[in-house]
Amino acid sequence: MARVATRRRITPEERDQFRQELIDIARRIFLEEGYAAVTIRRVTSEAGVTAMAFYWYFECKDALLTVIWDELIRESAEVCMQAARTEPTNQQALRYFTAFIDFWLGQRAHFRFIFLNDSHTTDFVQLRRELFTMGGVKQHFDQYDSLLAPLFTGHADAAERIEQLRTLSMYRAFGFLYCVVCIYDHGPEDTATQRSLILDEMQRCLNHWCTH
Repeated sequence: MARVATRRRITPEERDQFRQELIDIARRIFLEEGYAAVTIRRVTSEAGVTAMAFYWYFECKDALLTVIWDELIRESAEVCMQAARTEPTNQQALRYFTAFIDFWLGQRAHFRFIFLNDSHTTDFVQLRRELFTMGGVKQHFDQYDSLLAPLFTGHADAAERIEQLRTLSMYRAFGFLYCVVCIYDHGPEDTATQRSLILDEMQRCLNHWCTH
C-alpha cells in the first residue's frame, strides 16, 4: 500500500524565524519606499509564501507596522543603556538622554518613519498611542527611571520627581528631534549647535531638580 505523504510540523523556532523574516522585509520596504509601498502581497511574495500565511502572524498591515516601530524603539533602548553604563552613576541619566538623541539623529529615516508617516487610510495618531503601550517604550521608561533614582535618594517625593523629570525629558528630546529632523531638517553644523544647547539645558535641568 502506498504511503500517504504528510506535512512536517513547523517548529516554534521556525515560526519565530519566519515571523521575523516578514518583519525584516516589511521594515526594509517601509524605510526605502514608504508606507504606501508595503502591501501584504508584496511582503509575502518576497518571503516566498502565499498572502494567507501573513495572517498567521499579524491581523493586518498596521499590526505589522506597530511591531516594526516597537522593534526600532527597543533597539534605541539597548543602545542608550549601554552608553549610560559607561558613565559614573551621577552622569548616567544625562548620558542616556544624550544617547537617545544621538541614536535618532543617526537614524533620521527611522525617526521620520515612526513620527512623520501619514496616510488617509490609516489612523497614525491611534497607532502611535498604541506604540506607547508596547514593550519598547516601557523599556525606555524603566531604564531611565532606574538611572534617575540614585539622584533622588533621600527625597520623600522621589517617585513623583522621577516621573515628572522623565516626562519632561521625553518632551524635550522629542521636541528637539521633531524640529531638527522632521520640520527643518538641519544640516550637520546647525544640528550640532542645537544639540549642544539641548544637552546644556538638560544638564541644568537635572542639577536643578536634584538640588531643590
